Amino acid sequence: MGRGVGKILDKILPGETVLVEYEAYSSPELFLTLLQAYSTQRGEVMLIDDVVDTFSEYITRLRLMGFDVDPLLSASVIKIGGSKEVGDVKGRLEVDKYWLDFKYYDLVYEKTISKEPALNPVLGIYKLFGLSSEHELIRLIRNIASFVGRGSRIAYYFINTNVAEAAAPEMLPFLEEVSSSILRWSRDGSNYRLQVIKACEEELLGAKVVMEMREIKEGKL
Repeated sequence: MGRGVGKILDKILPGETVLVEYEAYSSPELFLTLLQAYSTQRGEVMLIDDVVDTFSEYITRLRLMGFDVDPLLSASVIKIGGSKEVGDVKGRLEVDKYWLDFKYYDLVYEKTISKEPALNPVLGIYKLFGLSSEHELIRLIRNIASFVGRGSRIAYYFINTNVAEAAAPEMLPFLEEVSSSILRWSRDGSNYRLQVIKACEEELLGAKVVMEMREIKEGKL
């Protein structure tokens, strides 16, 4: 069992769809490094969905902060839009096929995963909000909801709430409703905080972990 972030992640179940909410200044890439450390510690596969080159942005910022990014770069990646080859890219999808029909995504996903359950961070999906109609967004959220309960993965949807609320304010509450758990990653001065806002496990509700940058770099869980 983990002592901090790991104690929270231990309680998130296969089949869950987890919303990771963050604000623009809170460096969500730091939480991604903790997920990677956790997946390695647990011997679980990590598969990153990289929407419109968001993973590349994360890697660049982590390098600037002095992180060893090699462990993240060894993760399998499904690219959804974008053009930058970062990580072990296993498959590619056009953006329109991803949000309109998940059967295309399923085909790539099933060919990629060799071990279950997989930790599946989804980076940058909020970027699709400004590129689609309300009807398309509702269909996207319905597709996301259809994955809840699928025991082959634990999905972590990273959502920049500043962008989501500006681009399609009515969509964020829909995502919060269909997600099984909600985590909030925030920064307070030089400290970073992970808080549980919604959870399947009642004992997790309100749980909070505060970490310093040093602890995150060391991958302390």
